[in-house]
Amino acid sequence: MISFFTHSGGAGKIRGEQIAKYIRAKLNPKDGYEDDVCIYVKCIPPLIYPKKTYIDVVEDSAGLRWIKSHPKIGIIASSKSIFKYLSDKLPNNLVLISQHHCNFERVLRTRKEVKVAGIIGNSHAFQYPLDRLEEKLKNIGIELRLFVKKTFGGREEVVDFYKQIDIQLVWRPNTDGVLRNPLKLINACSFGIPTVAYPEVDFVTELDGYFLQAKNIDDLIKITKKLKDNSFFYEEWSDKALFNAEDYHIDNISKFYRQL
Repeated sequence: MISFFTHSGGAGKIRGEQIAKYIRAKLNPKDGYEDDVCIYVKCIPPLIYPKKTYIDVVEDSAGLRWIKSHPKIGIIASSKSIFKYLSDKLPNNLVLISQHHCNFERVLRTRKEVKVAGIIGNSHAFQYPLDRLEEKLKNIGIELRLFVKKTFGGREEVVDFYKQIDIQLVWRPNTDGVLRNPLKLINACSFGIPTVAYPEVDFVTELDGYFLQAKNIDDLIKITKKLKDNSFFYEEWSDKALFNAEDYHIDNISKFYRQL
């Protein structure tokens, strides 16, 4: 049996609650888990922890500090960049289980026109003045739509947002991207939505060739305009996005948890 222990944030809901429900595992049990495979998602195990314990590293520096003094604890890396980074630094048993996308129903974008670019995440999701970006996009005939929240409401509202957009934009040049996973890109890929983004380390490590890389804001606008104006170019990148999206569906990601 598997037991998940989580906190209440977005990672806890995605990597803990959603997976636990999908594979019918225990979620935050109070007792009876001593012989289970126990997975702690962005939270630290108790002083006396079960024999089969894993820390799930989802951009979690606190958990990593704890792991350094517990070399027998297993580690689950949520991205290839995290796996690569930790494999050179820690002796622990390290397992790669990528983050699943939100699109359980495998909904595909079917609109012919490209009109809406979207940004999803917290207030740091796009490191450029949004009013200036909105003006630049308006000049090329693109509407900017935002989904910026302090707390994670649920999978369905994320799915609803992706149903409304044609292009995803990500611009975070001041992020090192090593202890991160490319969930934004994976979510967009699952709908066949191209992403234009600054090439963060985790994006390039895991999804090089499946998103459009922009070196500066002018590049980002230029690529967005080409996606809008050139239907063949758009379809090419939509197809690329979809090519490996199924690998990140919860049907396939959940199998790796069962293997533990």
